[in-house]
Parts: sequence; C-alpha cells; structure tokens
Amino acid sequence: MAHAAAETGAGTPYIREVEQAQLHPLWDRYKRITPMQPRPADTPYHWRWRVTEQFLHRAVSEVPIEEIERRALIMSHPCFGDETATTGTLLGAFTVLDPGEQARPHRHTGAAIRFATQADGAATIVNGRWCEMKAGDLILTPPMAWHGHINPSQNRIIWFDAANMPLLRGLNAHFFEPGDPRNEDFWKVDEGDERRWRAAGLAMANAPTGQPSSPKYRYPGEVTRQMLSEMPAGPDGARLIRYINPETGGAVMSTLDCYAMRLDKGVVTRPKRGAYSQICLVVSGQGRSHIGDKVFEWSRHDVFTIPSWSWASHEAISGDADLFIVSDKVVFEKLDVLREEMQ
Repeated sequence: MAHAAAETGAGTPYIREVEQAQLHPLWDRYKRITPMQPRPADTPYHWRWRVTEQFLHRAVSEVPIEEIERRALIMSHPCFGDETATTGTLLGAFTVLDPGEQARPHRHTGAAIRFATQADGAATIVNGRWCEMKAGDLILTPPMAWHGHINPSQNRIIWFDAANMPLLRGLNAHFFEPGDPRNEDFWKVDEGDERRWRAAGLAMANAPTGQPSSPKYRYPGEVTRQMLSEMPAGPDGARLIRYINPETGGAVMSTLDCYAMRLDKGVVTRPKRGAYSQICLVVSGQGRSHIGDKVFEWSRHDVFTIPSWSWASHEAISGDADLFIVSDKVVFEKLDVLREEMQ
C-alpha cells in the first residue's frame, strides 16, 4: 500500500504516463484549479498624467488621424507583456483630437465609455445621436453601437476611454466592424432620442424596459458634481454614486459598471475589496491610495488600478478629491459570484 501511494505522487512514472495521455490527476492539481481566493495576474499600477500628457501631444504631430482608427494611448500593465491590457479584463486609455479632426465611425461587441477630461467642445456620435462632451461628462458606447468622435472646437481635446476588450477576447467573443470614413452623413445628426433622457428620474411611461444597456448615452458632469456635493458619506467614508440604466436601476451596461467618488479632505476611507477589477481616473484634487502592499500618491488625471480582491483605501490630501471608477463588477453580479468585504 505504501508503495502504491508513493507511485501516485507528482513526477512518478504513473503521473508522467497520465499526462502524456493529456489527462491530469485532480489530486495533483486541485490547489491550482480551486484556489482559496482570487489570484489576479496583475498588481496595482499607477500612470502619472504628467508623463501620459506629453506623449499624447506628441502623437498629434507624429500620427495623422486620417491613417488610423483612433489616436489613443492605452495604459498597458507590464505584467501582461506584449498583451495590451490595463487589467485582466479592462482597457484604459486617453484619446486626443485636434480642431477639425474626426475619429472615423466603427462598432464592436466590446462595451466602452468616454469620460471628458479636457474635451469641452467635442462630441461623440452614438447610434445617430450627437452627445456633446463637457467637463466630467460620461458618454456610453454600448456593444455594437455605431460611434465616432469629432472636434469642431478651436481647442485640442482629450478624454479618457475605458473598454472591456480583454474580457471579450478571453471569451473569444469579440467582433469589430469598421465604418465608412467617407460617409459624411454620419456626422450630420443632432441630439435625437437623447432628449428623452435629459431629466433625471423621468422616463416615458410606455418606454421599453429591461434593455441590457442604458438608453441614456450622456451623463452630464455638472449633475454628477452637484449630487456628490449634496449627498452624505457612505459607510466607508466616501461619497459614492453609481451611474445607472434608468430603465432597470442597474449598471449602465451589462458588462461595464461606472461610479463617481468624492473624498473629503482628511478622511481615510475604510479598506474595501471586491472580486472584480477597477480602473480609477483622478478627476480632480490630490490624494493617496493604499492598494494591497502599494501606496500611490496621485493628482489630477492620473490613472491607477485596483486588482481583484485587493484591499484598497483612499484619502484626499489637499482639499476634496473626485475619482471616476470603471469596473467589471456587474459581470460578477450577473454571474452570481460577486463578493465584497470592508474592514
């Protein structure tokens, strides 16, 4: 019996023969395939705006918009090597357009958002709606929605993008369809159905319900900032708003979840963690975040990540500070495997 037990151990002739038959013994692999808790491939990471910004301005002179799909710089975590990803499931990027430039239309199964950082005067066209971009606006581009970007202003504009292409590629479920860059009619639209969603808390009585993506594509930054200033802090010490689909009360899209957070000066939030990935954009102010064993000192338009199941706490260090957070939390919510904790 002792000899038989020894022969079933790792590296034995039996195990080698089993593996050559493309079989794996559960008793030898169970700790790998059933870990005690999430083991993200990525670590917390921090991109400073002062570095990103200089490369964005250089891109305008070195990369003609007519020759490319998007003039954007993606924040690529070094742990993924040649695989372009900000977290295991999400991309974060900044896009830049000069006056008069257009980013040609296309559509894809990936869900994406735009958050206006320095984009006043620009617009994103989404499914035939003209969505203007002002400071702090959130613009949605739901899966397979035709969208393009235009800068009719006199200023260079920059916005933050996020999308879930790594998740879709991991599922082998991503499709992409380019638009016709010569189709000038694409740009000749007005606000269209977006007018129906101007007033928060109001919807047509006979409007369709239960759509997976919000029918409202533009969430004005002015309204978000006002609500943050008037609401109380939550249990962790931060003021937190969830952008929602007004028809369902859930996340804005079935695979992307967005939040606005205000940190009051001098308040250190209670550590929290969740089994999902997060990308954080600093909208305003300066602060400090403890994420896992990392400490990041951040300022306006910096970007940092919070990997799955990593403890994170934040504080503003010179006046109040605002963060915009995009995550894949809703995916885990829908799969009924969402888990969160707070100390």
